[in-house]
Amino acid sequence: MKKMRAATLSLLLLSGLLPSCSSNEPNPFADINRTNPTKATSAVVFTSNLAAQVGAPREVFAVDADGADLTQLTFCSTEERPCDNAEVSPAPDRQRVVVRRREDANSNGKLDDNETTALFFVDLSRGAQAAIVPSQGNVASMDWADTGDVVVYAAVGSGTLEDLYRTDPNGQNNRNLTGSAAVRERRLRVDPTATAAVFERLEAGGKAGVYLFLDSLRQSKLSNGGPGTDTLAGTPYVVGSDTDPDFSPDGRSVVFRRLVGTGVRGLGSWSLVVVPSDASLTERVLTTGEAFRGAPDWGPNGIVYEEVDAGGVHALVVIQPDGSGRRVILTRPGFDLASPRWLAAPGN
Repeated sequence: MKKMRAATLSLLLLSGLLPSCSSNEPNPFADINRTNPTKATSAVVFTSNLAAQVGAPREVFAVDADGADLTQLTFCSTEERPCDNAEVSPAPDRQRVVVRRREDANSNGKLDDNETTALFFVDLSRGAQAAIVPSQGNVASMDWADTGDVVVYAAVGSGTLEDLYRTDPNGQNNRNLTGSAAVRERRLRVDPTATAAVFERLEAGGKAGVYLFLDSLRQSKLSNGGPGTDTLAGTPYVVGSDTDPDFSPDGRSVVFRRLVGTGVRGLGSWSLVVVPSDASLTERVLTTGEAFRGAPDWGPNGIVYEEVDAGGVHALVVIQPDGSGRRVILTRPGFDLASPRWLAAPGN
């Protein structure tokens, strides 16, 4: 596996063929909005409607590892022109993020169904922001690599289905990595060296599976899926589908979530599963049962994810890589606590 990764010569990075963007470079974005920088104690960022009410648009928040010092970081949504931040991914410097955001493009004071999702760069320390991938692509997921040099994302590409892309953090050197017209490729994350990625692959009528991406010709299956035939309403997922993979900090393992039932307030019941990244297909279940479990993020301090119980209480939960040490760091009945991501430690 290590030889295969070395042979890619940092394919995800080098495919841009130009130097990366440094956090010390002058910021080229002129659109200024109010933002708050992350604090030195902040450990996790996530998106939530906590700033308004249940069902309202989501902003980006940060919280300490013990649930203290909940801080709102973005303030893009207003009654006159709402926006909704579905997902956030931070840069290694902690003060820049990319977000998947829908905006009120026609200025009618609401988010319409035909207003799709763009990829935005946001500098939290300076309030600068810009769309680096327009909403026409309907961005479905993204990840800012730990190396800081590249952002990967999934968006509508060949035909009407999602492909995998890479771009520089300033939106330059944007290119399609897969270009497959008949397969949905999305929910991707980059390994710690930015030489490989994991993603969800979904063919029409099938179950989603987790795959390793080295380049357009080398993609390996990492998960076998589970039993089931029911479809989760409002989604493309059949029970037994696997999605939302993420690498361990050492790149040797991958955690993902598996749909195991259609209950829990229409969100489905999901298990968290770990497999080696060497395509040996050896699975280990970390946690399961009647609860919605959102996309996991694996960092040095454990695996963090959103959990929703049958009563509608949303929680940010941390467990250790062996499934032990469950710790709830934040709870809010009814309010989203979506897309949690670990922040890099200050000074890293």
